[in-house]
Amino acid sequence: RRPIAVLPSMALLALAIVALATAAVDQTCPSTNRALVLRHRPEVGVHMSPSNFEIVELPKPADLGEGKVLVRNLYASLDPTQRIWATDDAQYMVPASLGEPMRAATIGVVEQSNEPSLPVGSHVVGVGGLQQYYVTSAAEGAVDVGEDMPLTSHLSVLSFIIGLTAWVGTYDILDVQAGDTVVISGGAGAVGSLAGQLAKMRGARVIGIVGSDAKAQWLTSELGFDGAVSYKDGEVALVAALRAAAPNGVDKYFDNTGGVSTEAVLKAMNNGARIALCGVISGYNSGEMGLSNYQMLLHRRVKVEGFICTDHFSKYAEVKGELAALVKAGKIVYKEDIQEGLANYVPALNRLFDGSNTGKLLLKID
Repeated sequence: RRPIAVLPSMALLALAIVALATAAVDQTCPSTNRALVLRHRPEVGVHMSPSNFEIVELPKPADLGEGKVLVRNLYASLDPTQRIWATDDAQYMVPASLGEPMRAATIGVVEQSNEPSLPVGSHVVGVGGLQQYYVTSAAEGAVDVGEDMPLTSHLSVLSFIIGLTAWVGTYDILDVQAGDTVVISGGAGAVGSLAGQLAKMRGARVIGIVGSDAKAQWLTSELGFDGAVSYKDGEVALVAALRAAAPNGVDKYFDNTGGVSTEAVLKAMNNGARIALCGVISGYNSGEMGLSNYQMLLHRRVKVEGFICTDHFSKYAEVKGELAALVKAGKIVYKEDIQEGLANYVPALNRLFDGSNTGKLLLKID
């Protein structure tokens, strides 16, 4: 009889290793691109709902053109403006498209590259959207952020959405000077908390408007704010609290929220005061954007300037360098609120509107 062939044990081991390696590749290199797409635009008067979105499996980008890179998103920036983007209201950008991954700034790692300046393994920031993968290029603004700062800081304190906004509003629009009294609504938010610290560096007296004792404590004990007042008890109580905290009146107001905070500040402003209008988050869900104390702009001869960070992008590199140096020197304190999973996007985003968020809200992409 012919002998039965027996595979040597080493060959069996090799086959097992190959099988395990193939399984690992299949798990770590999916062939599809999991994404959160916008299906229905949110209605005025309500918070966004999971029913506005759908998680889908899209084809993973395969063929890269010259100069292109494939990025696997790691974290996404969650910002109040996404509530605006999801609508088809008149706004400062084209609305987010139905049936497409929801727009968001992201940071990710390059997995495939046809661009020498963005090698495999480098980390890039871009508008990658709420999806696992996207294709971008240096020509589209992708830059290797390096390794000298915490990865998520490029979406928080160092980002153009947060860092550039706080810097421009405080130094360029408000032109904060020593001796000014500066009030900041949304004082414990990512922009507000940074703007207050920047104003303190100029020698201003800084008051933050917040929604909880814990946030007030953070501003005054860790960030160096001179005071913090609550908007929770309504306009009359807030006006009284502002006048107690700022007995000489308000010179500069960094407005992130609108609503009751702004109504109260208008009654405490000095003649010739300035307002940097950054956001109206209190009205993004309700649709209520109007002011009942509008006449105070006239009575106090107030100069109001609305601004969007993208209008000032030409100075971002310089501002980012300045902020990075301040963070490294321990002169700026910041917080990050990191939530997880595309399926958690809506409840995570709504943390910005219900007061449960402190600092920069991020989403870890699964």
